Amino acid sequence: MPAVSALTGAQWNARLYSHYLSSDGPYGGVPMTFLDATVPELSAALGKGAPRDGVLASFLSGFGVSDVTRWLGRDDYPLGDAAQPSYFRYLVLTCVIAVNDIAGVDRGTHNFRRRLGQTLGMDELQTVNGVNRLWRGLADWSARQRRAGSPVREVVLPDYGTMNLIGYAVRMAFPSWRDRTQFTSILKSIPEAVRNSPGRLVTELSRPHRRLAIPKAIFDALDDFAALRKSGRTMLDGHRFWSLVKSIEAELSLATGEPPYRRLSVELRFGGYGQDEPEFRLGDGADGALAGDGSWLDTIGRLPQDHRSPLANALARGYSIFKRSAGFWVCDDAGVDANDICLVVAADGSPPRSWRSSVWESEVAPGWRISNRLDGSDVVRLLGINDQGIRELDRPKLAGGVPLKRGVYLGRPCFLPRVDQFGTANLKASRLVGSQGELAVGEDGEVTATEPLDGIWRISVTQGTNALDIPFALERNAAEPDAYPPPPRADKWQSEEELKIENRTPASYWAGQSPSGGCEPSETIIGLSEAILSRAGSGWRDGDLVGLLDSAYPKSSMIWDVIRSFQEAGWLDVYSSTSWRARFWRCRPPSIVRLPDGDAIIDGATGNAALDRLRDAAGRVGVGVAVHGGMSPETLPTVRLSGPGIDEVSSTLAWPITLPAGLPASRDQWIDDGRTPEGRIRKSIWSHELGLFLDYDRDPMPVTVECWTRERKDEADLYVVRGGADILRKTRSRVAAIIEGHRLNRVALFSRREDRVIRIRKSGHLPLSIARSMRFRSLRASGCSQDGPDREYSYFPDREVDVWLHDYLGSALEVDATSRTGIIGLEVERRHRGGRRLAWNAFPIGYGR
Repeated sequence: MPAVSALTGAQWNARLYSHYLSSDGPYGGVPMTFLDATVPELSAALGKGAPRDGVLASFLSGFGVSDVTRWLGRDDYPLGDAAQPSYFRYLVLTCVIAVNDIAGVDRGTHNFRRRLGQTLGMDELQTVNGVNRLWRGLADWSARQRRAGSPVREVVLPDYGTMNLIGYAVRMAFPSWRDRTQFTSILKSIPEAVRNSPGRLVTELSRPHRRLAIPKAIFDALDDFAALRKSGRTMLDGHRFWSLVKSIEAELSLATGEPPYRRLSVELRFGGYGQDEPEFRLGDGADGALAGDGSWLDTIGRLPQDHRSPLANALARGYSIFKRSAGFWVCDDAGVDANDICLVVAADGSPPRSWRSSVWESEVAPGWRISNRLDGSDVVRLLGINDQGIRELDRPKLAGGVPLKRGVYLGRPCFLPRVDQFGTANLKASRLVGSQGELAVGEDGEVTATEPLDGIWRISVTQGTNALDIPFALERNAAEPDAYPPPPRADKWQSEEELKIENRTPASYWAGQSPSGGCEPSETIIGLSEAILSRAGSGWRDGDLVGLLDSAYPKSSMIWDVIRSFQEAGWLDVYSSTSWRARFWRCRPPSIVRLPDGDAIIDGATGNAALDRLRDAAGRVGVGVAVHGGMSPETLPTVRLSGPGIDEVSSTLAWPITLPAGLPASRDQWIDDGRTPEGRIRKSIWSHELGLFLDYDRDPMPVTVECWTRERKDEADLYVVRGGADILRKTRSRVAAIIEGHRLNRVALFSRREDRVIRIRKSGHLPLSIARSMRFRSLRASGCSQDGPDREYSYFPDREVDVWLHDYLGSALEVDATSRTGIIGLEVERRHRGGRRLAWNAFPIGYGR
């Protein structure tokens, strides 16, 4: 940032606009009913690190007599209609003149003309006919910009009384420099904990010995603030009194050498197959997806130790209160109120741990436990109304959704943000830009639409005479990332492998026309693909991705099947943490897979923006683009390229060309895990009948599949395949363990039906490398379909994969009699072509080992 003295008038204007007028600034969407033009606030407008010394002189040095006369002395000068009003600094000047003691200006005069003239180095400015007119022009400009969808605060002008030339400036200016200085000294004498609590501060300042010391203008603001709170109003964060208190609090912190106060938050989501694995991270974009390992101790260790933060202070006392917010849980400096649903994370010996024992669930770290869901009214009652964690003022905001950038969200119906912390206020949505689709906001803050939306919208939040606007944009598609990140560090994240890929056979593919009867993807899947792509540049934590799917399929059992279908369609790779029971999902960069017949398949995470670019590049060189539907509406399509110009398309898009790998050997592909169950607890046992991991003592099958986990959740789960008391195999792969259990028990997990392989249990999948290979061969992505209470997961194999599956799965694949003869014949043909003698006694074909 340039030195304060070096700022030009235009640079000052831009900073003042961002600070005072933009609804993205510190005042948010609260209407502008006053303007604090004191030196501390001018310094805050310059940004972090701006020195207080010389700020006022620097600001005033940018004004000349002729310019001030042009803007403030004339009532006919054209104002224009730019995106940012170039004259705004002149209006700030009128407030600066009204409230500050300025060198060279007679302190004994309140004559506005004289004070302005002396500031400019002359005795008196003769004409100020343009002051009120310029303020009205700003209010009109604000109204036009807001109608056009710009994030601008509404300018609400006061009654100027008898001051028809300068009244707006005089009455908008609050507080005066002397009043602020006097009030600052009063606040310094009050403990910080009281200053940070609106209720306690109002009570303290209303004591008789305080009342006479408070300047009248500030006391009137305090009186209005107290009356509104008493009437039940909570949406007062932008009230002139509380805004002044917050500004002075920031000034006091800077005077002691502390950095500017930044609101803190910690988010909690639950990942894992059972959605029971807590994952923590710093909120509000404080850290990227890979920062930390998601554990509780690592996350709170990254929090700044700021005594001004209610969150940090609560943690210092040994607990943290999370409230339900837009599909996840958040603990922030706003606190909780009686209407919230809460979870508490508390340390041994902290006050909440004295609550009844039935409240507490599992351990999230040594000495820390997480509670069951609690009603906010119980939390408020148990903590006490004076606890810093109790919310006193509401700060309405958008929460959740899929943010594409600041103030812009994905405009797909299942993934819209919601309004949070609005108390008893009324909500109303209105369209500012765009003509298609309707948006509605419910009494609970839920934002809904019936179709994808592009446009700019505003949600008006009103509580009595208090109002606040939340403008935001919606876009139906996510942009392509600037770059796809490389795989995460191998010492932090380990790729999850389900099958060795050694001894691959040469790639050969089913010849003939592409299969017909594929299904077009549903609107939910299209929206989900755009939502997943929104984090292609950073990736997804397990809990984040599960929460995203929960928005699309609320309380559905098919969430993990849908995630798996994206994985098998080549969109996602998954990695497990080496230090915590957590996983990370990376969007795979686009590539072009060349098939043996000369055509190609698009692989990787490619949303609508990338496909539009692909069609444009392919059309210019005569390459055909065909889209083949998946196994059901809940699966992704497969994109096929054909024509001689595929290399040129690859070069234009910078998508590398790769070759498909053949099938791996179907035997001896188990990846063993060296860990043992010692030091772990058995979490669940696989039910071969239901196809689910259940919390029970013993499965009736001779071979059991057990899931073992560390109580401290500091590493990935261990799956143990056990025959009686003997451990047969150990692995970290859930997929491999389930298949092995069904194979050894000779219980079918999949069934061959006509041209498909269908899972006949509630869970379980084929190895990832095989599923991806099938998509290249059949041009049809695997996935799930829901038909009432029944859910299927199906694959589309060709003949060669059919043989491989029968050999690999054994009795885990159910084959009807009409199909079995053909498969045995294909196996004989495969051995013959591979140069193997027909040793019928080598192993029985179809025998499940």
